[in-house]
Amino acid sequence: MTTMLPDAIERERETLLEASMNLLRRQGFEQFEAHELPGHPQPEPVTVPVLNIHITPALRAFHPEQGTLLGVVEPETDLGEEACGRRWQGLAAWAEKHQARLQVFVHEEDKTRARDIA
Repeated sequence: MTTMLPDAIERERETLLEASMNLLRRQGFEQFEAHELPGHPQPEPVTVPVLNIHITPALRAFHPEQGTLLGVVEPETDLGEEACGRRWQGLAAWAEKHQARLQVFVHEEDKTRARDIA
């Protein structure tokens, strides 16, 4: 599936996704999958428990000691979507069931807003 985002928003999402992956690399994560980021394999959608719907995380990575991480990358424009918090909840439910963790990546200036949504 290809998203149809305006170029500026898509570039912002890609930049935030790359910055998130660089941060995780410094923390020892490896085996990255990134949603619609050239040069990286696509993460498989996960099936959200109870709701039985599929959600594709922005990234998936593995850490030898910490295990699997699902990442959500939210540019400022996506934080206004009503479904944003529900998507996070669904991915968090999957992560809990599979001994993984979910991490949300936003711009520094959007952290308070993201905490309110979470």
